[in-house]
Amino acid sequence: MEYTVKEMPKKSAKARMIDVNVSVKDSLEVARFLRGMKLQEAKDYLENVIEKKAAIPFRRHLDSVSHRRGMGPGRYPVKVCKYMLELIKNVEANAENQDLDTDNLVIHSLIVKKGRTVKKYIPRAQGRSTEFFKERVHFEIIVREV
Repeated sequence: MEYTVKEMPKKSAKARMIDVNVSVKDSLEVARFLRGMKLQEAKDYLENVIEKKAAIPFRRHLDSVSHRRGMGPGRYPVKVCKYMLELIKNVEANAENQDLDTDNLVIHSLIVKKGRTVKKYIPRAQGRSTEFFKERVHFEIIVREV
């Protein structure tokens, strides 16, 4: 499996997570919000979302999404934010290894792709079972020094 971005910008670092067990829809919303942010700013915001002090604004699938003060519809996707924070710490370590200035890093590309689907079963009464499908997600992040 290769990275989606073929040409890497100069002075950049990358990281990837494969087959993460989180919601695809929530992951897309978090990635859309974080793209273009400075790395430290993104880390602080994700920590606030995990503590439920700040929300991620949602743009799609707004059927039952409540409005948040000052932003409109939004949610607190804690599980996704924990994995995104881990990914951001990973790419920051990769950037330090390449002697980049971590204070001036900006998220150049943050891509969420749908991974494989895992088939599982729920036991039911009278010896039967019901199948359900669990989707996995792939994350890719590329940061560049400004």
